[in-house]
Parts: sequence; C-alpha cells; structure tokens
Amino acid sequence: MYIEIEELRTHVREEELQEIIRNDETIALAALDAAIEFAKSKLMKHYDTRAIFNHKGSERSPLLVKFVKDIAIWEIIGLATPHIDYNDKKLRYDDAVAWLTAVYKGMPADFPVKEETSSSSSFNLISNPKRQNRY
Repeated sequence: MYIEIEELRTHVREEELQEIIRNDETIALAALDAAIEFAKSKLMKHYDTRAIFNHKGSERSPLLVKFVKDIAIWEIIGLATPHIDYNDKKLRYDDAVAWLTAVYKGMPADFPVKEETSSSSSFNLISNPKRQNRY
C-alpha cells in the first residue's frame, strides 16, 4: 500500500477518524484507494505511475503523499460529524486537485518519466500509394 491508514494521523485526529469509520478500516482503505487512483489518472499522461506508487517510506514524494492524503480525507469526511473543519479540508482538497491538474497539463514534477513506445504515439503518418503515371 502506498499510504497506510496510520499515516492519515497527520491530517485528522485518530479519535475523529475512528468516530467516522467506526473501526471499519475498509472505509479508510477505500478512500485511500480512490485518492491514489485519482492521482494516478492525473499523473499517467507523462509519468510512470507504476514506479511512483511502488515507492515506500521515505522514497515517496512528500508532496504527492500529502496531496493523496488530502484527497482521501475529503472522501472520508463525507461520512463525518460536525466536529470536522470542512473549510480547511475543502481548501486542502482543492489545492491537491489543482496541483494534480497542473501536473497533468504539463507542469514539471520530480517523478519518473513514462517510457515512450512507438505504439503510444499520438498520431500516425500515412499516405496513398505512389502512382505510376505514363504519358
């Protein structure tokens, strides 16, 4: 797993998280999976997402980890109680989405670049067969 449930403690208090998920870790895991999938969809245009999301611990990009957690927390607090500061979480979610969208549009990021193959080119050049005209 790219991010463990315990790592969400930097973004939400443990008691708040447990109150929301009610000791059902599958809820948090589903939110993390959705956040990772969202990030992959934004990064896969230019970057090797398999290499990025196979990193563990300190090998991971701290900024990407932060943004994936922001997105996951936003997914989790949809089930939350009024104790959560929605404005802060919404701002963090919007920042994460904006950054990932900017990377998708071509903003450079320090990630492994996707290998280009001849079959992955965006266009093909073809022409009609050469004609043999005789006069």
